[in-house]
Amino acid sequence: MAKLDDLLEDAQTLLARYTGSGDEEESRRDRILSYVTKVSPKTPGGQAAAGGVAGCLSGYLLMKIGKTAAFSIGTALLGMQLAHYYGYVKVDWTRIHKDLGHRGTEFIRRSRAADLDQKSIIDFVVQNVPLTGGFAGGFLIGVAFS
Repeated sequence: MAKLDDLLEDAQTLLARYTGSGDEEESRRDRILSYVTKVSPKTPGGQAAAGGVAGCLSGYLLMKIGKTAAFSIGTALLGMQLAHYYGYVKVDWTRIHKDLGHRGTEFIRRSRAADLDQKSIIDFVVQNVPLTGGFAGGFLIGVAFS
């Protein structure tokens, strides 16, 4: 009975740690960093296995969610085209071009800021080759099984 109580207490502690309140993005980042720091000191085989499991789950979920999103977006686009064809919707193309021109400069500015993030990602990949290799292989397996 004492072991069961200890197990429940450990489960509650882990649940509280990984579902903490506060900023969601920081919480996710902290969870990912804690996962990586727990896996990094392990043997290369352990890193590859952990990366493979994480990659497999990510690939599987991406394909399942991606198929649903593609169907939803395709249906919406088809519906909009039909509505435009039958005259239910009128498109103001000059306004679209004006709005997209402004968005393009903002996109370029943000992409330059993302270059700094790419350097840190490359450093992580180089330092954790077994983990990222296992993730890549697992990701492809997850995509294949979806």
